[in-house]
Amino acid sequence: MGRHPLKQGIDFLRSGSGQIRRAYNASASRTLHLTGISGAGNLLLGLGKIASGILSLSVFVCVNGLYTLGMVLARYCALAGAVRTQDAKKQYGYYRRAGRILIAASLLYMLYSGWSWFYPKVVSYHMYIALAIATFTFTEIGINLYGMLANRKNRTPLLHAIKTINLAASLISLVLTQSAILSFAGGESHDPSVNALMGLFSGTCAVLLGIYMLWRIGRLERRESSETGGDAP
Repeated sequence: MGRHPLKQGIDFLRSGSGQIRRAYNASASRTLHLTGISGAGNLLLGLGKIASGILSLSVFVCVNGLYTLGMVLARYCALAGAVRTQDAKKQYGYYRRAGRILIAASLLYMLYSGWSWFYPKVVSYHMYIALAIATFTFTEIGINLYGMLANRKNRTPLLHAIKTINLAASLISLVLTQSAILSFAGGESHDPSVNALMGLFSGTCAVLLGIYMLWRIGRLERRESSETGGDAP
C-alpha cells in the first residue's frame, strides 16, 4: 500500500533540503531555502492577485497574477537544477530554461500592455480591493528585493538566475502597484494608458534581463569549453 501523499511530499522536501545543505555553503544554502519558501509565498500572492482581479473584474490584475505564477515557475526551475544535480552542464540547462520562461512570460505581458495602450480601459477598484492589491504587490517586491540582496555577492549560475528573476518580477509588480495607487488616489480621473506605458517599459526590461541570462550562460559555456579544449556549443 502506498504512502500518504502528504508524507511523500514532506519526505521529498526533507531530502531536497538535505541535498542543498550537503552541496552548498551556508550562505548559498540559506538563499536556496529562502527561494523555496518565498516561492510558496509568491504562489499565494499570485493567486491572491487573480482573486482580487476577479472580484474587481480587472483583466489587468489577473494578468499580473499570472505573471507572478510564471515567475514562480522560473524560480523553481532554477531551484530544481540546484537540488537535482551538481553537474555544471546540466545546471546550465536549468538556467537556460528559467531564462526562457522569463522571456516568454515577459513577452506575453508586453503584448497585453500593448493591447491596453491601444484600448485603454479605466478600472476603478473598491478601496479595500485597492488596498489588498497594493499589499500583495508591496509584499512581493519586499520578498524579491530581500532575495536579491541575499544573493548579491554570490556568482553561482543558478543563484544568479534566481536573483535576475526576482528583479524582473519586482519590475512588473511596480506596474500593478502604480495602478492600485492611481485608482485609490485619483479614482476614475487618471489616464489608464499610463499603466500600459509602464507595463511596456517594465516588460521590455524583464525581456532584456532574460536575454542577458541566455547570453551569460552561453558565454560561460564557451569559456569553459575553451579552457577544457572542447568544442564550443
